[in-house]
Amino acid sequence: MIRSRGPLPQHATRVARRISAGALFVALGACGYAGSDEIDAESAAILARTPVGSAFKDVPAEMGALGFSCTAGRRQFTDAKGAARETEPHLVCERETREWLICTRRARAILIPLNGRLSNVLVNVGRFCT
Repeated sequence: MIRSRGPLPQHATRVARRISAGALFVALGACGYAGSDEIDAESAAILARTPVGSAFKDVPAEMGALGFSCTAGRRQFTDAKGAARETEPHLVCERETREWLICTRRARAILIPLNGRLSNVLVNVGRFCT
């Protein structure tokens, strides 16, 4: 059984606060964008499962097997004549995993089709701490 002997001495309280602040700074330092090697590894894993040229209709199932959840997206752009045009639907796929106590690692892939085939994959990896 642990018995309390009263409040901690003032120097012990300061030390505990400094340790807590240091741990918080270390955790927050791990947040932000990942390095290029981590992005390259994520891209390689995606392209191994869904190579460029694959049938685009098969891409959501393959990304799901990698733990991603995907939604269809559309964008508008202005062509050379100044007219607003819509792009083909593309996929935005995300996967989040918990890291440390307060951080989350998010991998996002944008998969772009052309004529029913996968034509390009854009990948980003980041960490977010709350």
